[in-house]
Amino acid sequence: MIGFGQNINRVKVYLDCWGCDGDFLQREMPYIDFYQDAKTANLHIIVNAEISSNGGEIVTFRFIGVNEFENVDNTLTVDILPNTSNDSKRKEYLEVLKKGVYAYIIRSKSNNIASLSYLKNDTDEKEIEKDKWNNWSFRISTGGYLNGEESYSNSNSYANLSTNRITQATKFTSNLYINSSVSKYKFDDSEDVIVENKSKQANMTYVKSKGEHFSIGAIADYSQSTFRNYNGQYKLSPCIEYNTFPYSESSEHRMSILYGLSANYHNYIDTTVYLKNSESFVSHLLELSYQNSQTWGSFSFSINSNQILDKNDLQKYNVRISSNIDWNIVKGLSLNYWAYINFDRAQIHLPLNGATYEEIILRQKELESNYFYYINFGLSYTFGSMKNSVVNPRFN
Repeated sequence: MIGFGQNINRVKVYLDCWGCDGDFLQREMPYIDFYQDAKTANLHIIVNAEISSNGGEIVTFRFIGVNEFENVDNTLTVDILPNTSNDSKRKEYLEVLKKGVYAYIIRSKSNNIASLSYLKNDTDEKEIEKDKWNNWSFRISTGGYLNGEESYSNSNSYANLSTNRITQATKFTSNLYINSSVSKYKFDDSEDVIVENKSKQANMTYVKSKGEHFSIGAIADYSQSTFRNYNGQYKLSPCIEYNTFPYSESSEHRMSILYGLSANYHNYIDTTVYLKNSESFVSHLLELSYQNSQTWGSFSFSINSNQILDKNDLQKYNVRISSNIDWNIVKGLSLNYWAYINFDRAQIHLPLNGATYEEIILRQKELESNYFYYINFGLSYTFGSMKNSVVNPRFN
């Protein structure tokens, strides 16, 4: 165990956080040193945010001691309410970080600058007020944008409604999203081309906890899309999930498998390549997911698959594989990678008449394709001074 006043001059922090206001935190915490590389720090702070029942965030701060602070670890959380301003959010982050680094400051030569204070809280003397909403939360949003030039214009509008109720025992989430996009192209020697894409999406999820590793529930989905030839797509899927790690450790790691059977009904805008205007069928789904966040970085991998259960044709399936790596390889050297590939053998909704030339080049309709993919790769190397505690906003 590290004692007080050992040969540790100052706490060297690597803040592993997307969305943190680094300049603000450095100004407000001049008694610690911030470093740009995880390999040069003796305190690694990993910040992970998960969506809470009211649409806000439950943010977990994991304080992991390395090198001189090996095995000195701690975890703190903060509840960020929805619609919290950026200034209020960064101040709440600051208060958590102040509390978390205290255990390390008092183990360094800087312990003489640290003090502990206690603020009296009214809830310590009276019963916490009962939630009059019984954990139900609602969120409504709408908006849009316009952009264009002399020969092109585009308008986009959307509306969104979500309803949630999340407790330790049960979870209910629902979301309705409507989007409309209209683009207009002007040509000197021909008529204007107007492209309209409209879509609606709705989903509901109900989950019941069965201990720290099992969950059961159901997922209901609805969609309407001119791009995908759906006048109405309906899906109901009872599911069961097993998580190798306890759900309470989800901010650190998760490895789960989910299986479900689905009842489907499709109503199409145009007759499909299978000469269907509507159809009903049964399918099943299997999802594998792994996530891990540690001092060396983070890694996630998932496989999402669906298969139509047709005794005459079991070759109609869809498999999506995705992975993400953020790896601190050695001092100053890091690797970032995100990619997915989707193998689609179940495009039963494609229209019989295909797409016109304009619809193809303007991506107005989905085209036949056995796969689609996306890859993002980056490698960075930082050298020189790793200290990152000076803030100078001039000319920003």
